[in-house]
Amino acid sequence: MRVLQVNKFYYLARGAERYYFDLKKLLEDNGNEVIPFAMANIRNQATPYQDYFAKNVDLKRPNYSLDSLRKAKNIIYNRAAQQDVARLIIKTHPQLVHIHNIYHQLSPAILPVFKHFKLPVVMTIHDFKLICPNYSLFIGGKTCERCKVHRYYNCVLHRCLKNSFGASTVAAAEMYVHSALKTYQKNVDIFIAPSQFVKTKLVEWGWPTEKIKVIPHFTLPQPKLVLPRAKNYIFCFGALERGKGIEELIRALYSEKIDIDLHVAGEGSDRKNLEKLVDKYNLGYRVQFLGKLGEEQLKEEIRHCKFVVVPSIQYEAFGLTVLEAFSYGKPALVSTQGALPELIIGQVGRIFNPQKKGSLGANLRAMLDDPNLEQIGKNAQELARIKYGPQEHYQRIMDVYNQLLGGEKYETPPR
Repeated sequence: MRVLQVNKFYYLARGAERYYFDLKKLLEDNGNEVIPFAMANIRNQATPYQDYFAKNVDLKRPNYSLDSLRKAKNIIYNRAAQQDVARLIIKTHPQLVHIHNIYHQLSPAILPVFKHFKLPVVMTIHDFKLICPNYSLFIGGKTCERCKVHRYYNCVLHRCLKNSFGASTVAAAEMYVHSALKTYQKNVDIFIAPSQFVKTKLVEWGWPTEKIKVIPHFTLPQPKLVLPRAKNYIFCFGALERGKGIEELIRALYSEKIDIDLHVAGEGSDRKNLEKLVDKYNLGYRVQFLGKLGEEQLKEEIRHCKFVVVPSIQYEAFGLTVLEAFSYGKPALVSTQGALPELIIGQVGRIFNPQKKGSLGANLRAMLDDPNLEQIGKNAQELARIKYGPQEHYQRIMDVYNQLLGGEKYETPPR
């Protein structure tokens, strides 16, 4: 099958791009051809199709220059990207389109192009942008659903995007335009939600339940090697943003006087605030900020930790970090926010409630004191292998593809 895969970035930016490239490899390993479309960028991976990529759109904090006005227009409707993707379709003749994150830079303007060429369209949802102008349903340190349903003016009132009146106004306008035009509803045949939580939220906000299929992300299986003896630290990795709950984790270590080190990997806008908090509590000997790690470094940090913590205070659409921990035989302590509890199936970790005082600290102690922690990690690795393996994911994706192409249900080839 020849699949056009569309995402605004063609380099490893965050979790959405990791899934994008993992899916690309999974499709190709099973004999399919994948054609990418994205923005041109110096950080992009090499591809013979890069000459067809859309012009790079750099969305720094907006001002009121003529250039910013052009960018605002393109955020709502990028006609140049339409023309670029049309040239690529004419050149490559894909059978199906699978889109990921296209918001702002590529814009939903490209969607009608696919229907013009009579191509089926699948969209994997990686966040809450279809219902929330700032992607996250989170602002000011709290979850937020003020815009429900179609009350996007709240984004402007509360400056929900980059704390900027200009950026928030453009984001709200984009939502109003494409809601009125029903751009996504008319031009996307199937939406793939990575969790039941995401599907539930979309349906609550008026999206058609029959067009949304729940297919969790997958993880590559790791060999069942004898893990090294865990060192005296817990591990937290991902974007260092306010909603990820790392501040609350540091406060819990301090207030509960928990005798464990914390390693934090990743970068983000909240790093300086977190470093100041560590200095305030004199926890420099306990907390290490490792920055963005390469794949091998990240693997080693996971393999040597006691367990992984995902302390989010905002809704999570899935939880790839949890699956990564499981794949290396490590349990996870996760919050109740969003889809995270859906991943804790059986004895593979614990769940805490960030809205309940003392819950995080109590569950940290319970996991550290658990004599069966190593077995819990083995359970987690087995769960990742059985439920979240690549072949299971491939089968479910191909079922969707073949449904839209009028084919028979895909069957896993014999091993």
